[in-house]
Amino acid sequence: MINFEDDIREYNETVEKLQTENQALKDVLSRYQIFSGYSALPNLESDLKANLEYTEKLLEVSFAELLIPSFSGQIIFDENDVMPSDFVYTRVNKEFARFCNMEIKDILGKTEKELQNLRSPLWMDGILKATKILEPVSIRIKEPDGVFEVKITALKHDRFLLQFKAVNMETPEGKKLKENLIFTRTLVNALPIPFFYKDTEGRYVLCNDSYSKAIVGVPPEKIIGKTVLELSECFSKDMADFLHDKDSQLLTEKAIQVYENSVKCADGVTRVYIITKTLIKDSEGKIVGILGVMQNIDEIIKARRELAESENRYKTLFNSISQPIIVADVDGNIVLCNSTAVELFEEEYDPKTGEKKIPAEALTDKDFIRTVLETDEIMTRRVSVVIKGEEKWFLSTLQPLSDSFGEKVVQIISSDITEIKKYQSELLKQKTHAEDSSNLKTIFLANIAHETRTPANIINGHIQMIQSGLHPEKLHSYLGAIYKNTLRLLDIIDDIVELSKIESGQIKLRHEICSINSILEDAFVYLSDFHEESGKKLELKRTCAFSEYESLIYADNQYISQVLKKLIANAVTFTQKGYIKLGANLSDGKVVFFVEDSGIGIPKDKLNVIFERFRQADEGVARQYGGNGLGLAIANELVKRMGGVLEVKSEVSKGSVFSFSIPYKKAGM
Repeated sequence: MINFEDDIREYNETVEKLQTENQALKDVLSRYQIFSGYSALPNLESDLKANLEYTEKLLEVSFAELLIPSFSGQIIFDENDVMPSDFVYTRVNKEFARFCNMEIKDILGKTEKELQNLRSPLWMDGILKATKILEPVSIRIKEPDGVFEVKITALKHDRFLLQFKAVNMETPEGKKLKENLIFTRTLVNALPIPFFYKDTEGRYVLCNDSYSKAIVGVPPEKIIGKTVLELSECFSKDMADFLHDKDSQLLTEKAIQVYENSVKCADGVTRVYIITKTLIKDSEGKIVGILGVMQNIDEIIKARRELAESENRYKTLFNSISQPIIVADVDGNIVLCNSTAVELFEEEYDPKTGEKKIPAEALTDKDFIRTVLETDEIMTRRVSVVIKGEEKWFLSTLQPLSDSFGEKVVQIISSDITEIKKYQSELLKQKTHAEDSSNLKTIFLANIAHETRTPANIINGHIQMIQSGLHPEKLHSYLGAIYKNTLRLLDIIDDIVELSKIESGQIKLRHEICSINSILEDAFVYLSDFHEESGKKLELKRTCAFSEYESLIYADNQYISQVLKKLIANAVTFTQKGYIKLGANLSDGKVVFFVEDSGIGIPKDKLNVIFERFRQADEGVARQYGGNGLGLAIANELVKRMGGVLEVKSEVSKGSVFSFSIPYKKAGM
C-alpha cells in the first residue's frame, strides 16, 4: 500500500527547498545588481549557474520520481541510416522499472531487442509515428496487467518520451496513477520562476506553467515539440528570430548565457527578465538540450532607480557639508569621503622631512580605527596635518558604524581648528608679552580715537556751518569736505570689518581667470586718483605690460586688487616728494606685484613689526601721517590666504619697496 501522506510531505519539502533557493538567488541579485548592474558582478555567473544546476537536478529528480511509468529513448536506424530497427532506453523512472519487475540499471542503456521486447510491440509503431510528425501520439495497448493508454512525445526525430497509465481509472491502481499524475504535474508547475527545456534543435521538450501560461500565454501542450519560429501566434517575428539566434549562439559558444530582455507577457504587460541558459549533457557528455531560467527584475530595476535617486540626494547633502568626512574600514582603507575631504588626499611633501605624504593618512590612523571598532565607542583626537606646506589642526570624531552589508566601518568627521590653535598660541604668546600687548592696545585705541575723531570733528563742524547759514557760497566746499571725511571714516570701518573676517576665517578665495594687465591698470587708476586727492606733486610710474598670453592667470582678482590698494595708500601717505612706481614681474613660477616709493623709509629694526596688527614702524608717525596700523596687517593676511608672501625692502629717507608673490597659475594650462 502506497503512503500518499509521505509523497505529499516529500513534495512540500521539495517545493519549499526550491522556493528557498529561488529566494537566495533574489537576495544575491538584490544585493549586487542594485549597486553595480548584474553584468559587472563577478559572483553573478556562479550564482545563476548554481540555480540552473539546482533546477536541472530537480528536473532529473522529478522525472525519476514520476509516479506513472515513464521512459525516454533514442531510435536506432539501420546501416543506411534510413529504416528504424530498434531503440535504446536513455532514461527510466522507478515506476517503469517496477512495472517491468527489473532494476533501473538493468534497463538503462539497453536496446528493446536486448531486453527481448519487455512490453507491447505497438510501442514501436507509436514511437515511429510520433517522431515522424513531431507531435504527441496516444495509443491504447493491452497488457497482462490491464489496458493502458500510452502517450508518446517526440523530442526530436530520433528521441522520444513515453508515458502510460491504466485506462480504467476507477480501479485502485487507476486511482493511484491518477493521483500520481496530478502530483507530478503539480510538482513541475510548483517552480515559482519560469523555466523551459529545449532539445538541440530548439524544440520545446518541457516547460512549467509559469513559462507557458504567464509568459507565452498558451498551455504547455501547445508549445511542446515546437520551436519559437513555429510559434508565430505567441512570438513576434523579431522576438522569435532573437530567441532562436540566442539558442544558436549558446550551442556554438558552449558557455552559460545570461542576458536581459524585455518580454511582453500574456497579460499584456511588458516586464524585464534576466534569462539564463545552460547546456544539458547526457551521461556520455553529449549535448542533448538547453535549460533556461527566467528571473523577473522589475522590482530590482525599480529599487535600483529609487536607490539611485536616494543616493543622489544623499551625495548632494554629503558633499555639501563643509567639514571633511571620511569612512574607513578596519585596515584604514578609504570606503567613502565627501568632496571637502578630497583635497586631503592629494600628495604633499613634508617640509620637515622632505617625504611625500598624503594628509588624510594622519586622520585615518589604523591604531585609532581598530581601537574604536574593538571598544565600539566614539573617540575624539586632535591631529596635526600639513596641507600645501601649511600646518593645520583638526579635531576628529571617530564613530563606529555598520555599512549596508553589515561590515564594521568608522566614520571620521574632522573640524578645522587651526585658527583656534593659532588663537591659543597667540594667547600664550601675549601672556609672555603682557606689557607690550597692553602698550599696543593703548596705542591702537589712541590711533583709532584720533583717526575717527578727526574726520568726525570735521564733519560735525561743517554740518554746523551749513546749519548756521554762514558763508552759503561755500556750501559746495563744505559738502566736499563732509564727503571726503565720511569716506575716511568708512575706510577705517572697512579695515576693522576686514580684519574681523580674517580672524573669523570668513575669507575664502575665488579662483577665476583674470588679467595681470587689467589688475595693474585698475591699480594705477586708483593710484592716480589717490595721488590727486592728496594734493602732492609726485611722479607716478608703472612697468611695461605683460603679453596677452602671459597676462591671463587663475587667481583671486578682488584680493590682489585690495592688497595693491593698501600698498598704494601706504606709499602715497608716507611719500612727500619723488615718485611712486607700480608693476609686476615673473620669477621662479610666481607672479610678483610691487609698489616702490621714495618716501620716509623704515628702520631695519622695525621691518619685523610693520605687518603686525595695530603697529607702525614708529608709533609717532600716526600723529604726523595718520593711519590706524591695520592696512599692512590686512594685506599680509590676504597674501597668506592666496599662498603668497608679503615682503618689504626699505632704507630710511630713501624709500621702500613692498612686494608680494602668488603662484603663477597660467590660465588654460
